[in-house]
Amino acid sequence: MADSTRSGPFVGLSVLDLSWGAAGPMTAMLLADSGADVLRVESPHGDPVRDDVAYRVWNRGKRSAVLDLRDPAQHEAFLALADRADVLVESFEPGVTRRLGIDPATLRARNPRLVYCSITGYGPDGPDAHRPGLDSLVAARTGLQWEARGVVGTPLNKIRGAAPPNEDVEIPDLPANRFDQEGPVFLRSTWPSLGAAYNAIAGVSAALRARELTGRGDLVETSLVQGAMAANAPNWQWIENLAAPGVWMWVTDRRSPEGLFECSDGRWVHFWTIRPTLVLDAAEGDELVLDGPRDDMRTGVRIGMDADEVPILYMYYGLLQAAFKKFPAERWVAFGAARNIGIALVRSPEEAFSDEALLRQGCVVELADPEVGPIRHAGVLLEFSATPGAVQGPAAPRGQHTADVLAAAPADSADVVAANSADVVPAGDGAKAPPALRRGPLDGVRVLDLGLGVAGPWGGKVLADLGAEVIKVHALHDGYWTRTHMGLATNWGKRSIALNLKDPAGRAVLEKLIASADVLAHNMRPGAAERLGIGFAELGARYPKLIYCHTRGFEDGPRSRQPGTDQTANALAGTEYEDGACRLGGAPLWSRVNMGDTGNGYLWATAVIQALYHRERTGLGQKVSTAIINATLLATSYAYSRADGATVDRPRIDARQQGLSASHGLYRLAGGDWLSIAVLAEASWPDLCDALGAPELVDDPRFASPADRAAHDADLRAALQPLFARRTAQEILPDFEKRDLPCELSVDTFGAALFTDPALRRLGDVVTAQVDGVGKLEQTGVLVRLTENPGVVAGPPCLAGEHSRDILAELGYATGEIDALVAARSVLAG
Repeated sequence: MADSTRSGPFVGLSVLDLSWGAAGPMTAMLLADSGADVLRVESPHGDPVRDDVAYRVWNRGKRSAVLDLRDPAQHEAFLALADRADVLVESFEPGVTRRLGIDPATLRARNPRLVYCSITGYGPDGPDAHRPGLDSLVAARTGLQWEARGVVGTPLNKIRGAAPPNEDVEIPDLPANRFDQEGPVFLRSTWPSLGAAYNAIAGVSAALRARELTGRGDLVETSLVQGAMAANAPNWQWIENLAAPGVWMWVTDRRSPEGLFECSDGRWVHFWTIRPTLVLDAAEGDELVLDGPRDDMRTGVRIGMDADEVPILYMYYGLLQAAFKKFPAERWVAFGAARNIGIALVRSPEEAFSDEALLRQGCVVELADPEVGPIRHAGVLLEFSATPGAVQGPAAPRGQHTADVLAAAPADSADVVAANSADVVPAGDGAKAPPALRRGPLDGVRVLDLGLGVAGPWGGKVLADLGAEVIKVHALHDGYWTRTHMGLATNWGKRSIALNLKDPAGRAVLEKLIASADVLAHNMRPGAAERLGIGFAELGARYPKLIYCHTRGFEDGPRSRQPGTDQTANALAGTEYEDGACRLGGAPLWSRVNMGDTGNGYLWATAVIQALYHRERTGLGQKVSTAIINATLLATSYAYSRADGATVDRPRIDARQQGLSASHGLYRLAGGDWLSIAVLAEASWPDLCDALGAPELVDDPRFASPADRAAHDADLRAALQPLFARRTAQEILPDFEKRDLPCELSVDTFGAALFTDPALRRLGDVVTAQVDGVGKLEQTGVLVRLTENPGVVAGPPCLAGEHSRDILAELGYATGEIDALVAARSVLAG
């Protein structure tokens, strides 16, 4: 496909996609949406975990060629492609690329400008490197299947071995929290792969920016286990003083109300944040009163996040349940819009794809697929004012471009390799040596982070981890939030200045900061930045090289004037519906390990990095945008609908949230352990029956073929469950491992074990800091590794105003001027 038909910041780049599963295809999809020419290279032996529905989405905009890399001629044709490629994405098991002769060392020696991205299950080496890299199994091994529905007392208490707050408080009936269900839950959402894709796309984009400065590519590595860490990063913290004021928050405690309420028509809504009195007053009569006071953060009772607030939540919870049951869901949604309250309908992904506002925005797209006709699914998720991306077309039929690729394979590979090497500047050549990027691939970039909550600051943390100098611009009242565990989680590696932006003197300080910055990012409500005089129209005209980032809760329209939260976006996009098996009557599941807020952060950081890449080439800045709803649409991008909204047959979890099928799900063993299995290969079916001591199932006509087993899946699960229940983990695991049947014990100990593993510390996956009043604090570190320009956590989380004096001095303010600003409350220092 010629570049003239493409648009986006990566136009002109060539990408080879050799990945399978979810993380790699999603990463390459995002590269294609940003304008890169992506060639999907598929094996003639097929894909062991191919999901035709998901692949139709994740492979849109890519070309497809089937190449046998064991065939000498086709191997040479592939090498010729790699010699000219800018990016390669692969997800082979460690060691396979070396055996195929396409490993990073080989390809980067031939093409030093290549950015080689490797996504594995558990990393390139180590004791777990060859464990199966499948989402459900990684989710089992890392405890996500347990932590998705919350931990009593939150993971903070579990990790420290500390008793939870409010142990003696009686917990009301919370059906959405699934207190009637023991054990783990099988998730439809592919959180480990989603986290790995976020790590990969940020790392690849940063490596491409660094290449513009150094002339060299890089090896970018991440894994599904690092993706699981990314999905749960704000919750997995080792905090010495959990009793420090404000640190502990009840949101991820399993005992806390999630804000999910069933309405009179049987539909569910997500109400967040919980403002009980506004709802109760409006629902007092026979009609829901839409007109009335709007939520301006001062109206009605507002529930705080401290442990002492939980009993107050319980006091209101039963009353809220009764109130929501009085009126239909759509009436409650209208009430939320009228009163500026976050109330969102829990929808299926297909309902989200029918949302005309999302279609107009482009975060949902309709395509004419050549094999199945018009379909709708997640669309462009990164927005650029000067270099807008686009879904470049539907997924190509498998192998459509094979003949063209082989026919175009050049015969001048040796000349290309020589030219590639000649372009590299020797590191010892003082006159021509590329700049040293000591902090990481974003070294030299200054970011002003004005973000709020988690969705805003998380992107600044991603940029800081990759080497940017990030200055967090806090409000004077942000001291409370920065000491919560969420505030601490989002602000590692930044410095903080706290300003009163409504005061002319504070606003003047911000102006000096903007003049020194490469990036300004915020997630204020529409119009708020403009009222402060820092909208894009004004700043873009005065600072044409500035990258200006504004992220939202929803699409750029009336809905974005309402509170945009992780919870409401997950309701609207379908993750809560799918993970809760709502189509079968289940209650929605707001997963505590989901990536709504943090996904928004990863997306805006990636958009900024890609805009920086474009600026390195053109000198021009631009505005970039994304939204929490975009992140949640990426989470449900395994699905598409017909253009008329009709569903298509696709993998979905069962009513008890035990699996996608009898051979891909959870089973309870004797002794109480749970085993997660993913026996997907047809050739493994007899081995599974043999391992369970039930060879008669092989000859059972109900289970003779994959189609038969799918048609009788409930019967098969009923037949298998007692076979698992009679065996302990110690008995069954050797039989599974001997037959190479993919499985993992589903455990809930991984979060605590993170902080006792010395290997993870050496790799930088866990970092340590001392925080005043909190004591020792540990959290996950940089979860994507670059060989040439590695990122690093630059320091502890910043507290509001902690670095105000230093930053003011750097801007040229004298000591007396700084004292006057602090005395006038224009600036908060310390």
